[in-house]
Amino acid sequence: MFRANIIISSIISFLSVSCSLQAQSTKAMLMQFNTMLGENYKVTVKGKTLIVDGFREGDLVKQDRVNMFDLDLESLEFSEQEQAVIIRCYTDYDDCITSTLTRERKKKSFRKRLIFSAASAHSGVEIEEAFKKLLSIYRN
Repeated sequence: MFRANIIISSIISFLSVSCSLQAQSTKAMLMQFNTMLGENYKVTVKGKTLIVDGFREGDLVKQDRVNMFDLDLESLEFSEQEQAVIIRCYTDYDDCITSTLTRERKKKSFRKRLIFSAASAHSGVEIEEAFKKLLSIYRN
């Protein structure tokens, strides 16, 4: 009985440490992703909601909110034409992304895709891969 309690305690301790390390690595990955995006974007996660703040000249100009499970990872791509990383919602008529424009009297609009400009030191392909990895970790 005593030995079984020690084994159970060891398993619980291992799981606690493992969860703590995973949370730290998830936070570190999010910080690294934000560094890649530069000063134009900042990504945060609250529960299942992905929040993307867009900045222009240091001022917040828009905020996009989306349930990360509504985003279609298969549609994630870097567009050479737009010089941006784009991910779409699962359905075209879903309008799953809520965008609040902060400079224009807080108007809300709904969109079908999320866009990150690739105008930073990192290539669009690097941002695309990092975002795919980030979403995969938060979804699991």
